[in-house]
Amino acid sequence: MSKNRLITFVACFIVVFIVIIFTLSTQTYSSRLVLGGRTFSVEIADTKNLTEKGLSGHAPLAFNEGMFFAFKDSDVYGFWMKEMLFPIDIIWIDKDFRIVHIEKEVKPETYPKVFYPSLPAMYVLEISSGESDKLGLQIGDPVRFVKKFF
Repeated sequence: MSKNRLITFVACFIVVFIVIIFTLSTQTYSSRLVLGGRTFSVEIADTKNLTEKGLSGHAPLAFNEGMFFAFKDSDVYGFWMKEMLFPIDIIWIDKDFRIVHIEKEVKPETYPKVFYPSLPAMYVLEISSGESDKLGLQIGDPVRFVKKFF
């Protein structure tokens, strides 16, 4: 194999590898969780790219859909409504899968305001606006996975 062909092959391999890594880091996968007696189908955001994008530009959620953000450590994670198209309820959940804070009916117009929990959380769930009230969710309520993703 000539030197030029080898360089071309290596360059193509590197480009393909980078495209695969980028694609995998921006694709969500789903799971199901139970909250307030209702089963939700949730998209999992557990990479830097996915947590930054969140539901920005996403179509409105159905009443039993959500996005679940999984972080490596508990902290006071802030959320905003950048490029959001619909209002949501934001639910912060601790490492023991208990609700620690709820922001209700957060509208896209609130951007650039950042919403923070009152206590550290390891997970965040975003669901359709008003659903937390319909379910009667309270601080301390459990969140249970039907099939855990981790």
